[in-house]
Amino acid sequence: MRTFIAFPLSPEIKELLEKIQAEIKTCAIDAKWVNPFNTHITLKFLGEIQENTLLKVEQIIVKTADEFSSLKIYLKSFGFFPTERNPRVFFIATDKEDFLKQIASFLENNLRALGFKKENRFKSHITLARLKSKKNIGCILEKIKAIELNKIFPIKEIVLFKSTLTSKGPEYEEIFKARLKKPSI
Repeated sequence: MRTFIAFPLSPEIKELLEKIQAEIKTCAIDAKWVNPFNTHITLKFLGEIQENTLLKVEQIIVKTADEFSSLKIYLKSFGFFPTERNPRVFFIATDKEDFLKQIASFLENNLRALGFKKENRFKSHITLARLKSKKNIGCILEKIKAIELNKIFPIKEIVLFKSTLTSKGPEYEEIFKARLKKPSI
């Protein structure tokens, strides 16, 4: 089963992302848009895992959730991976990057015992689109100047998702979740 671990987003944030995408889609860029209701903040992509590994991954998620507190974060800024000059992914970054990176690192360190590689690549972001070319990038850059992102949302749990690839795009299903246990920061 193909899986990843992520922070889910609130319905209100997903609705906001849908509105932002609708505004930017008017630029007619060459992109594959992420379904806003599939959006999340990925902590670790696991790929294909066997059923017998699933319980051990769930235990590590619980251990991680017990170690960290829930928090509120802001949508911070728009960005591109790898760079604005060579855009492949269009995203929204969040604040509290260092704290979220600690959670991702703790999770990765514990997953190493199961044979998962530690990548140290975590960047707190929400992917909006995967760009196929630079067509109309200037239009995006103009549009995002006018979009207010100062929106706060809670991070309360860590979720293990199953990802099924379909002809209409990936479908995500929550298969396990653990609530962040310590008091909020």
